[in-house]
Amino acid sequence: MKSITRKSDEFLAIPMFLATVGMLTFFALTVQQYMSDADQSETLLLGFFWTTLAFFPVFWLEAVWYFWIDAPRRWRSLLTCVVPPLRLARRDMQSGTRMWLPILGWRHVDDDFHEEVDRALSVPMIIIAIAILPLLVVDYVWSAKMETSVLLRTIVETGFSVTWLAFTMEFIVMFSIVSKKIHYLKKHWVDLLIICLPLVAFLRVFRMTHLLRLQQVTKVTRVYRMRGLALRVWRALLAMDVISRLARVSPEAKIETLRQLIREKRREIEKMEEEITELQATLKTSDRPEKSAAAYSEGEAA
Repeated sequence: MKSITRKSDEFLAIPMFLATVGMLTFFALTVQQYMSDADQSETLLLGFFWTTLAFFPVFWLEAVWYFWIDAPRRWRSLLTCVVPPLRLARRDMQSGTRMWLPILGWRHVDDDFHEEVDRALSVPMIIIAIAILPLLVVDYVWSAKMETSVLLRTIVETGFSVTWLAFTMEFIVMFSIVSKKIHYLKKHWVDLLIICLPLVAFLRVFRMTHLLRLQQVTKVTRVYRMRGLALRVWRALLAMDVISRLARVSPEAKIETLRQLIREKRREIEKMEEEITELQATLKTSDRPEKSAAAYSEGEAA
């Protein structure tokens, strides 16, 4: 019979996943609207921003529920109250060994699951990487035309927002699955910068301007320059990451990836062999007193 925690996990998996995607989407729209080179609509910007904040109570209510039913991993829900995007691929609240993802459903988190998700995400992420290249070219070559063409500017900026959303979702999912999280952060530091830079730039500029009206803010030279610098750095990082992703498709890169995987597996095997050796030594040590006691008993009997 399933516990109430497991039933809650299964019931909340889909709606909470959709809530997380919705929050990330509206945040991407908020940043796009705020960091746009064009004059912003204050009503639209505030609409996106307040809609993003409106998702927070959903995650708070979920945390309250898990504390109410005394779930074994209820304290983990507090993290998603502070950083809701981490709810996208959070492990179950019963044992922390299962995870729900669209199409795949509930699966046990292990190395096989990691490789399966990595393969499943590689194709759509390569497609997105290829699709973003024309947008980067348009943004660089036709930057002057984008200032006069609302349609062209909207297409390019929306493309960048979709790319940010895809990169963020992929990073959260893979980061939640891997066991060596520090190693993953070091290996994918460019992805982390691509995700965090718009957030940091938005919060930094928003802190400077929260006391002013938006129409007045857009005329402040310092804010405009900061926003433009953040955009240029972000797009440069994006171009670098896209090139890196496309390079991974080559047979040489695939061979190197497989060799690295073999090296990691060998290290794991070496660790297991060391544990076996230590256990065998422990068993031999524990057997000696028993043998001595048996020999002593035989001597007494004789």
